[in-house]
Amino acid sequence: MNKELNIIYDATILINGINKNAARSGIYFTSINVLKELINKNLNITLFCNEIENIEIIKRVLLNYTDKNLNYITPSSPFLSIYNNLKLKRTKAKEQHKIIKKFFLQVIIFLLSPVFKQLNKFYISVFQAHKYKRFSIFISPQLRIHPEIQGIGHLKKFTILYDLIPMLFPDYHQDIDKNCWFWQLLGSLNERDYYFAISEHTRQDFLKHFPKIDPNKITTILLACDEKFEPKGKNLPSSLSTKYNIPEGKKFVFSLCTLEPRKNLIRTIKTFIQFIKKNNIDDMVFVLGGGQWDAFIPKLDAEIEGLGEYKDKIIKAGYVDDEDLPALYSAAEWFVYTSMYEGFGLPPLEAMSCGCPVITSNNSSLPEVVGDAGIMIDWDSDEQHIEAYEKYYFYKDLKESNSQKGLDRAKQFSWEKCVNEMVRKMRGSNE
Repeated sequence: MNKELNIIYDATILINGINKNAARSGIYFTSINVLKELINKNLNITLFCNEIENIEIIKRVLLNYTDKNLNYITPSSPFLSIYNNLKLKRTKAKEQHKIIKKFFLQVIIFLLSPVFKQLNKFYISVFQAHKYKRFSIFISPQLRIHPEIQGIGHLKKFTILYDLIPMLFPDYHQDIDKNCWFWQLLGSLNERDYYFAISEHTRQDFLKHFPKIDPNKITTILLACDEKFEPKGKNLPSSLSTKYNIPEGKKFVFSLCTLEPRKNLIRTIKTFIQFIKKNNIDDMVFVLGGGQWDAFIPKLDAEIEGLGEYKDKIIKAGYVDDEDLPALYSAAEWFVYTSMYEGFGLPPLEAMSCGCPVITSNNSSLPEVVGDAGIMIDWDSDEQHIEAYEKYYFYKDLKESNSQKGLDRAKQFSWEKCVNEMVRKMRGSNE
């Protein structure tokens, strides 16, 4: 018989729920939806938070998703706290360009790191083990397993893996600190723990680059989108036209993503302009929605400015509020998401759920999401972008067919199916 699942869920990422920026990305929404579904299954859930002062923030965020009162647990090793404070001081010294102080702290951290690790391990095993005794599972929806948790031997540890983008596209991520969560996660991968990959392509990527992972301990879980994503009608409310600077009476193409180089946005908008110029189209604009990388925006703005008289055809809508997305997807003529690489690709699934025809790249995980329900093209082909736009503009039957195919395809994805697979694997590990 399976033991009862008493789960600790790392809720640290949920502090991003108070921000309206790029921090509320696909990882954030995956984390919140997985937690919501676990709560709906009436499993025994306790939330882990890395800092006690963040608990009130997380509680405020969760008010939007559940009325259930949950228990919280925080790490309490004094040695870990001292070690983390030293690293924080080193980071501040680096930001303040205090080279000597940074070097001094780096030496101290290097020399004391083995000592702190042993003291921390001893403290946890002697004084903290009782705190975790009743739990059987720890889930991290993003971060590496916390060092205090890693020291609790009886806990089965699960981490959700999204992609290897900063490693595979280093030119776009040169400003990422090597101590950030992504590199810490990669450094923690091991053969003992369990992992969930958000697509089969992501699973294969991690097995290829990290052979230490046991193939039997990494499971594919396909994501889903929120139930609010459903057709809302082709007419965009005037309030949203005003809010996002979309000219009333104009048809619009929609793209939603973090505004960054990997999303292929410059090619996307340039080929859109080529498409409308070639076909003498004047009743259509291109709407870019989403948070942004500040370092990329000057280049994007320069490209838009270089479009001359056509620059007003590109609308930068900025961050789009969650509640407005279904109406924007539904009213758009089609949705464009020709990224160079994706770990999953949630926006195309959201668009399909709203009946919006999609154009996506034919690479990485996107075929797993879109299947035959959209137009899939080479991300680096200008010609294929223009042809795809023309197909949806001139062939109404194709657009309507892919709209229906998208709706049907989207029904294959649900958070219930995703979390059911997670629970199945957790129960299997707990036998």
